[in-house]
Amino acid sequence: MTPEQKKFYDIKHTRDYKTVGDDIDYKVYVDHEAQEVVLLFQESDSRADWKNNLLAFPWPLRLELTYGKHKTVWTTYGYAHAYDSANSVPIMDFMQTAAKHPGYKMNIRGWSFGSAMAKIATRHLEAFGFEIDELTTYGDVKCWVNPFYKAKAKTAREYVTDNDFITWLVPFFWRDHKSKVGPRFKLREVFQTEYYHTHYEEYDYSKYESEDGK
Repeated sequence: MTPEQKKFYDIKHTRDYKTVGDDIDYKVYVDHEAQEVVLLFQESDSRADWKNNLLAFPWPLRLELTYGKHKTVWTTYGYAHAYDSANSVPIMDFMQTAAKHPGYKMNIRGWSFGSAMAKIATRHLEAFGFEIDELTTYGDVKCWVNPFYKAKAKTAREYVTDNDFITWLVPFFWRDHKSKVGPRFKLREVFQTEYYHTHYEEYDYSKYESEDGK
């Protein structure tokens, strides 16, 4: 299993996520061997998650900072509602854990619905003045109104495969760093979307791994 495959495998098979807000599942952990602190966001696993996926009209999200300050970004109503419901708990947990391990990399990863939460969390941390080391998402969904925004991460990968139609969501919105993997689009595969969306551990990431010098 390659490094990028393993990242997806870990997101998919983690079972001890914490749940906050409107069913936002996240986990913060420390990998001492890799010297990294990781924030994971799980895929859609409830009716609330799917409702928030489908509420896809532009909406401002206030990212709360310190001393009453905030930064407003534009995403979908559903993703804004979901992220706001977590009350900054995931990123505060992440920052507090990272502060205990100076010199460790700060990495954020997400899958499907969790990819939107991961990207918003990255932007939230950016507003706090952090540049994370890595943003990696799988089955990535589009969540930005602004087509020119790029996540401030030293390495950013938003993995999609042509036959995963969930990644076609949300129409007329944008993603930051599209990274294509897997087979080319085939019309007859339209009914296999669920398989393509849940098997990112099978795709070839060698192009991206070689770019990272792995």
